[in-house]
This record gives sequence, structure tokens and C-alpha cells, in this order.
Amino acid sequence: MRMVSIRNLESGCVLAKPILGSDGRILLQSGVVLTSGYIRRLQLMNFNYVYIQDSDTYDIQIEETISLEVQQEVVSRIKNIYDSLADPKGNQQLIDSGKLGREFTNIFKTLFQSLMSDHSFIVNLSAIYTSDAYLYTHCMNVGTMASVLGMAAGFNNDRVFKFGLGAMLHDIGKIKVNQGILNKPGKFTEEERAEIEKHCELGYEMLIKQPDIPSVSAHCALQHHEKFDGTGYPRKLRGSEIHEFGRILAIPDVYDALTSNRVYRPAMLPHEAVEYLFAQSGSHFDPEFVRLFLNHINIYPNGTPVQLSNGLYGVVARANSHNLQRPVILALNDNGHKITPYELDLSQELHITIVGRNTEEAPPSAINAHGLGDEMNLA
Repeated sequence: MRMVSIRNLESGCVLAKPILGSDGRILLQSGVVLTSGYIRRLQLMNFNYVYIQDSDTYDIQIEETISLEVQQEVVSRIKNIYDSLADPKGNQQLIDSGKLGREFTNIFKTLFQSLMSDHSFIVNLSAIYTSDAYLYTHCMNVGTMASVLGMAAGFNNDRVFKFGLGAMLHDIGKIKVNQGILNKPGKFTEEERAEIEKHCELGYEMLIKQPDIPSVSAHCALQHHEKFDGTGYPRKLRGSEIHEFGRILAIPDVYDALTSNRVYRPAMLPHEAVEYLFAQSGSHFDPEFVRLFLNHINIYPNGTPVQLSNGLYGVVARANSHNLQRPVILALNDNGHKITPYELDLSQELHITIVGRNTEEAPPSAINAHGLGDEMNLA
């Protein structure tokens, strides 16, 4: 399979990975032959790319860190709770009864058990959801990445669980923020920014009241927008004043926000988002944990089309676990001329680098209407 931008899809292409809705249900199953009607619908739903089957890349497969079935269950259950929280009556009942903490702890147990069966300490997340699923998939994705980073950092299982649970719940306070402001496609006013920034303290206040949510997990909601240089919020903590959980969590939170479709911009490509993390290392992010992230999050998923410094174009065939930035490439094209496909291991060919995505497949550059720095303060 390989990734293809929506604008380059043609009728007759066969979908290689399913497309999921906000409740985790499959909207289009793998194996579906795409018609012009399907393609128009995908464009209207703001998808940037899909995975398709073709003869050259038939053997390329993607092994998700979390199985599709578990992802569907987790997203569906998270959505159900958020729907209940959106109802004023259900909201207060969930919080006052302690059911909120119990429900989310049980959801994370499902995710955690799945993660414990994968000992690679490498995150592969490539499931394709509609943009209105962002709130729920963001919870799951950030919880997954944070858990793997905790394992890689040497946390014991209990500490990983508390960190992952807090990471999954880091944005819970947004349920108490004006949703019209939260999903505004234009630039925020100062008053609107101040309203959204309340979500950290609001989330902490919700979670700290839940008997099943450890205090250290609740602090993930409070501290995920603190910055390493002290310019974050709500308390402008800096360096080691920020709990280790908060310093790690800030990275997958921003990365997932950048690489997800939003109402105000299309998703960035993974390697574009990593460039932002590099640029903000030492200011927004703890450099030690940026390095940890790059060693354990696969930014070139299998099937990603790439352009190489020697003029070759191809797709990522598989990752090198010892160097995720230098995968094995299936070369398909040499300076515009189709060639017999062959594999090129970039961990062995150190003089060749990835210089970008295949420009024929790449979606438009993703800079949103707020300005990137503004969005990352609110992710």
C-alpha cells in the first residue's frame, strides 16, 4: 500500500486502509473501489490523503501500535463520555459521582493492555479518521505516545499507567470552554485566547475530584501547556519546575495537533511537524525529551512517498528500529522516469537523505490562520 494525496486520486483506486468516523465506526472499508463520488466526498470532508493498493507497493503493510479494533473501541467510548459531559445534567452527575474517573480509567486499561503486548517501544499511528473525530483521537493518540515514551524513559508499569492516563485526559478541561471559540476558524481575540487557556486549570479541577484519578495524572491537565523556557501557562513554570510528565507530554500533544486535520487547517506531514519540534527544542520543549520522542515515534510510516537527495522518488517500505529517520525505501522513479522497483536502506546509504515528500503526492503546506505559534499555545 502507499499514501496518495486526495487531489491525485482517480476513480478505480482501491482503498488499502479503512476510513473511520468520529465514533470509531468504519465509513469506507479497505478494498472499496473509489468512485468519483467517493473522492468528491472525501475532499469535502477535508481529507488530505488515503492509502491505496497498487502492484508496486502491494507487499508494504502497516503494523499499528494499537489494533484497529482497540482503536475503534477506545474512540467510541471516549466519544460517549464527552457526549455525556456536553449535557449539563449528565456533566455534573458524572463528575459528582466519581463515575468520570472510573470510566476513563477503564478505557485506558484497554489501551494500556494493548500497549503492554508491544515491546518495540516504537509508535506507529496511521489510522485515518474524519476531522470531527479530533477531540477523541487526540486523547487516544497522545495517551498512546506518552505511554510509549514513559516506557522508553524507564518508568515502571505503575508510573507508565499514571502518565498515560493523565495524558489521555490532558484536554478534558476543553469540555468546559466555549465550543464556538474552540472551533473558530479565524484568529483568536485576546479575550478568546484567555477563555481557551482556562482549560488547563478547569481540567485539573475536574480530575483532582475523581477518586480513581491519581493526583499526578491530574497534573498532566494542569501542566501540558507549560514551556521549558517559562513562557507557557497557566503558571509560567520553567525547566525542572515542570513535572517530568508535563515536560514529556507537551511534545506528543503538539505533534499530534500538528499532524491532525483541524477546522482551520489541513494536517502537517509528520516530518514537517518534527521540524517544528526541533526548532522549539530548548524553548517550548525539553531537549532531552525531544530526542527521546524522535527515537520512538515513527515519523515516516510505511507507504509514505518520499523524495531522495539523489533524485529518486519512492515510498517507505519499512522502518529501521535503530534509526527511525533513515527507513528502507522502495525506489519507484528516477528523476521523473519510472524504474524497476528496488529497495534502498538509508541506514546503510548514509550519503543519501530524504529531502521531502514526493511533491506529486504532498498536500499543501499547513500553516493555519492563527499563526503556528498561536495554535501551539492552545493545542
